[in-house]
Amino acid sequence: MEILNNLPEDKYLEIDDFLAFLGVYEDRKRLVAFKRALRKFRARVVVEAGAGLGELAEALLRTLRPEKLYLIEDNRPAYEYLKKKFRGRSDVEVIRGLIEEWEAPTNVDLLVQEFYGPLLYDESLEALSRLKFTPEKVFPNRGFLRYQVVDLESLDEPVIDRNIWHIFDNVLVSDLFWYFEDYRPQGTVLEWRYPELMRYDVDLSGLQGDVLVLAVEVWHDEEKLCDPASCLNWPFVFTPRIGDSFALEFSYKDGFTEVFFQWTG
Repeated sequence: MEILNNLPEDKYLEIDDFLAFLGVYEDRKRLVAFKRALRKFRARVVVEAGAGLGELAEALLRTLRPEKLYLIEDNRPAYEYLKKKFRGRSDVEVIRGLIEEWEAPTNVDLLVQEFYGPLLYDESLEALSRLKFTPEKVFPNRGFLRYQVVDLESLDEPVIDRNIWHIFDNVLVSDLFWYFEDYRPQGTVLEWRYPELMRYDVDLSGLQGDVLVLAVEVWHDEEKLCDPASCLNWPFVFTPRIGDSFALEFSYKDGFTEVFFQWTG
């Protein structure tokens, strides 16, 4: 889904964000995985950060039956939709804003979030280290950024010819190829376990291939919930391999994360 006409920047951004929610709900496997894993929890007060269009919130109400469910959403159209959807329910409160700016009026038993980006930390996971409250539990609470090296010819070759592949040097591109079925991660770039981000030294010198593939994996404790091969909400990320090591950095401010990537050796 794409906006095709010129709009004021603020309106463009809020509608573009809203369209992203619609795409998320097309990923049924993601919803099934999350709902199944949430059945193990018991919680009196639950917070969903980035509640979107409220489909996961409905599952929380049915499965956990909390005394109070707080839905935090910064996107204005989504916030207005949530207000109408849960109108008249005393056990649901919808709040517009960023989760890191919200002050919980009571102890929070469970914080539910879905702030993983295609590069793990490139959306809003950083916000969870800046909370003004301390939830007893966070779901999901873990994630990885994995890497794999493959040959360009093993991918969907008609899309990108080897003669122009170099224009993507030092560029991370999601969904560049129509499909990537042979997901077999060879190592880990990053690991997040609430609230900390851990980095691994990546050395590709023993691996054969000219395409670096990056993939986020969403985990809770020791259970993997999603990866790009099983949940379409998170795409594979591709870039030409022009070295054996690289730098990947993130800069977070006001709910937005910038990504910096560079081959270093």
